[in-house]
Amino acid sequence: MIYIITGPSGVGKNTIIEAMSTDLDFYFSVSHTTRPQRESEIDGKDYYFITEKEFKSLVDDNLMIEYEQYGGFYYGTSKKEVLKESNIILLDLEVNGATKLLSQNSDYIGIFIDIDDEELISRLKNRGHDDNFIKERMELASFQREKKSLYQYHVDNVDINTSVNQILDIIYSLEES
Repeated sequence: MIYIITGPSGVGKNTIIEAMSTDLDFYFSVSHTTRPQRESEIDGKDYYFITEKEFKSLVDDNLMIEYEQYGGFYYGTSKKEVLKESNIILLDLEVNGATKLLSQNSDYIGIFIDIDDEELISRLKNRGHDDNFIKERMELASFQREKKSLYQYHVDNVDINTSVNQILDIIYSLEES
């Protein structure tokens, strides 16, 4: 099965997925992006960092299942990433791309992660973002939350361990059925 983990930037999607890796055997689909690589990121593990020309070529060749422009950069998932040999595949997608993908394929399971505004602002500040960037992200988060009802499952990431357990419960119950 393919599970889509999504939510506004800063809600803890990556942290949750990383924590789940100790309890669940899954393939984490690595997205492609045109944004610059951060110092702590590893190409091919966190993202495939490619040029805009390379990204557009993948789109033109119909090799992407979804893609979006977000924050001035492109993000997307290639078809080869969801064809991996694994019982469970996790996708960490931006909300618009996730919503499009869910509307196109009923086989995907959507899990929307969220936190309250105060915590989200705190996390964005801790990432070193300025007030203008945070204001833009909060406006975007409000828009993204309007799509929350389109997802089969919702998890409020108040506590990482609780969130991980909630998502594992969702996956285990669906895998057993």
